[in-house]
Amino acid sequence: MKNFLTKFFVLTFAVCAFFVGTISPAEAVIVKGYAPIVNGDIDGAKKEARKQAMREAVEAAVGVHVQSTTEVANFMVVKDEISLKSDGYVNINRVIKEEVRGEIFYVELDVEASAQRIREFAQDLKSQLDANVNDSNSRGGIMVAVTQKNLSGTYNYTPEFSDYINAKLKQVGLRAVTNDNVVNYLINNYSAPDVRIRARAIANQFREEENALLRGVLSEESVRKVNGVYEATVHASFELIGLDSSEVDVFSKFVKGVASTQSEAIFNAKETATREAIDSLAKQALETVQRETRGGYTNIKTTVIVSNVTNYQAQYPAIKAGLANAKCKVIRMTRPNPTTLSFFVSTDAYSVIGELVQALIDSIPGIQQGSGSAGDLGATKIQLMF
Repeated sequence: MKNFLTKFFVLTFAVCAFFVGTISPAEAVIVKGYAPIVNGDIDGAKKEARKQAMREAVEAAVGVHVQSTTEVANFMVVKDEISLKSDGYVNINRVIKEEVRGEIFYVELDVEASAQRIREFAQDLKSQLDANVNDSNSRGGIMVAVTQKNLSGTYNYTPEFSDYINAKLKQVGLRAVTNDNVVNYLINNYSAPDVRIRARAIANQFREEENALLRGVLSEESVRKVNGVYEATVHASFELIGLDSSEVDVFSKFVKGVASTQSEAIFNAKETATREAIDSLAKQALETVQRETRGGYTNIKTTVIVSNVTNYQAQYPAIKAGLANAKCKVIRMTRPNPTTLSFFVSTDAYSVIGELVQALIDSIPGIQQGSGSAGDLGATKIQLMF
């Protein structure tokens, strides 16, 4: 872990400033990626190896000097997202090598990364993580208490992973805060038979506005050298526990990570395990209806997608101002591609979606209604375009 994190500190720029400085518009680099082949799934391993290579390309292109664990976490989220939607951010010029090496899939790519677009994405992420969370979400506030178990069997706490979890939860609109009291209890009592009950009791004792506890452990299971690289296996065991109810959502999975050094392999396995755990549990925590009637008013939650954003510096502020003028509260914001912005919003100022659409058209200069299909889980998406 320490060897892996050290490289963050010798790079050039600060994540807290979100990549400000003189960086070339694009940089061509050679990047490598590794992934374990699980259950014979070569195609899946190929995709994961390419994602790892893309993450390396982001780091190589923008060069980041990290000053705090929060900045490590935020940069991890930036790399997560860009590795999933690389078009416009990282382009593959040439596939130098793709091959199966026993149980490992290896890729080597010649890529070109746009530092300018990555900077803009990082700015989006900062705004997104700072956005307020809709109070109608039944699990809007979450205490986080995640520890780690090393190969020797002892438990410890690593701040950057806790911050990473908090950032991932905030990214989907959940308020998240680390609870040190529960963390300290778990470090010393994780194997106790009543650990869930006791952890929940401590969380209730020190809670403020939170109504759920995310407790978990990342256990280092094994590390071995395979075909010249290291493969680490980590077990992720997470529980999302309701503090006002007995409801519990569970995630448990063994995850592998591959890298050229042992510390990086362990880190990659933990990072992947954490990402998968939070993606799974956040979806469960956010299973709420899009449109609710409470206390005599209608609360509408919907996604507003704005396409043809060709002048980000001018159009983004106009969109934000328009949403505010239309009495929309932004729960979370993403950038699906370089010319599209997506806002998940909440408002109780309208009785039907049509009224909200018209208010947005009236509030955002140069905007018009676009076209599109129903969104995820049947939620209606408002399609707008410049």
